[in-house]
Amino acid sequence: MWRQLQSSNLFIWGIVFVGCIGSRLLSTIYYIEDLDSLRFALSMVDYDVAKLQPHFPAYPVFCFVAKLFYTLIRRYALAFSLLGGLSTFFIIFFALKIAKIQSVTTLGKIAIFVIFMTPLLWLMSNRYMPDAMGVACLLASLYFIMAQAESGRNTLLCRNTIGFFFAGILLGIRLSYLPLLVPALLMRLKHTNRLKFIGAGAIGILIWLIPLLWITGLNTLITAAQTQSHGHFSDFGGTVSTNPELWMRFTKTFESIFADGFGLYWLGRHLITACTTLILLGIIIVANWQTVKRWFVRKQFGGKSLFLNPIFLGCVLYFVWIFFAQNVIHKSRHVLPLLPFLALGIAFSCHRIIALQGTALNRKQGKIGWGIVIIFFLCYSYVTLHTVVQHTKPTAIAQIHKYLHHKQNEQGKKLNIVSVPLIKYYLVSQGVEANYIPIKSEADLAQLDELETGIVAIGGPLPNRIPKVEKIFFHNPYVNRMWPELSLFEY
Repeated sequence: MWRQLQSSNLFIWGIVFVGCIGSRLLSTIYYIEDLDSLRFALSMVDYDVAKLQPHFPAYPVFCFVAKLFYTLIRRYALAFSLLGGLSTFFIIFFALKIAKIQSVTTLGKIAIFVIFMTPLLWLMSNRYMPDAMGVACLLASLYFIMAQAESGRNTLLCRNTIGFFFAGILLGIRLSYLPLLVPALLMRLKHTNRLKFIGAGAIGILIWLIPLLWITGLNTLITAAQTQSHGHFSDFGGTVSTNPELWMRFTKTFESIFADGFGLYWLGRHLITACTTLILLGIIIVANWQTVKRWFVRKQFGGKSLFLNPIFLGCVLYFVWIFFAQNVIHKSRHVLPLLPFLALGIAFSCHRIIALQGTALNRKQGKIGWGIVIIFFLCYSYVTLHTVVQHTKPTAIAQIHKYLHHKQNEQGKKLNIVSVPLIKYYLVSQGVEANYIPIKSEADLAQLDELETGIVAIGGPLPNRIPKVEKIFFHNPYVNRMWPELSLFEY
């Protein structure tokens, strides 16, 4: 019986592995969708933190693994998708391990499906960025750190040590995910073997820090760290110091989880997202009605075990961290580490709806429950797949790049392009040769006085001039929030 169970378990994980790799390769994007993706794509050719390829904290582990795949495949788009597919598999694997769910059970299969089809996770596994790999390493670290004594003290000590090692590696993949690990790390540091844990974490850091210092240089790395940290927290990082509207930050964070993360309804979205939302809310309410009634009607809140759980505390701490110190207004990807835990909650609710009892009435209710859950899965899958297909089509800025490249080839001469510095950086890095006139303030518009025609303005019209051509480029903001709509004016 045990061998049969193990065989079934391996078979299911084999299917999940192939599904993760195959689906992400099929949805590969063959264009540079935004500035962050551009920096990581450039790092495949020339890894240079001083040139922001990529920016500090340098992401050395991610860039090394991606470069390894790129060296083997010779296509950076496929290399990023392959890495994203592997990351998705390990996210699913360790999420189920943390929740102690067997893949062969109905609950296990539901959990696998819900996490696999999470829209934002799928998008990030194709994007040229380290977020998906970071979540995979985060969950691996959490699993081993939180491991309980099952097969002897030495085995437990070894697992906890591996968890600290992965924590060190995580800092070289996605430094900003560390707050979610802090409560679990502190809990284990109370252990008598804390020095071994600290040593394992230090080894995990040194594995990537020593090569990074050798490639970049200590002084260059310190300068990049100071410049980027100052800019992130006081200038361009989108933190509470530069975008202090707390209500907007809260609504955008909630939207990132609700609409971007799980593809649910928000103002202006398709009707199918409303159907998905209503069905899911119904499932959650019915499945957890007894708990809700106990909490809010009988005022029985149970024990404090949930609120003292290191993973729960880590999620709360991470939410506070991104709310105040990350660009949650314009970049939904910061909520990604929270999604696997929320997806598990959805899976538990779906399973509770369809769980059968012994009576005929409950069997009938179970069939109805299955029907409701299947309808939810169909709606959920449709939204995800539609979003993924849209992701394979160029973003607004990528469309502008293609348009300008074609226009330049037609004219056979350099264009005069007026834009903000970030758009200039994107176009220059993409090989659009032109006379660039970056605009930071109205005073910079004086540079245009000598030019009467042959001007292309991106973002907004020029004052006191009538454009010959006006075009609008756009993409679905739930694919990527950065520049979902850009206007182009020709004079």
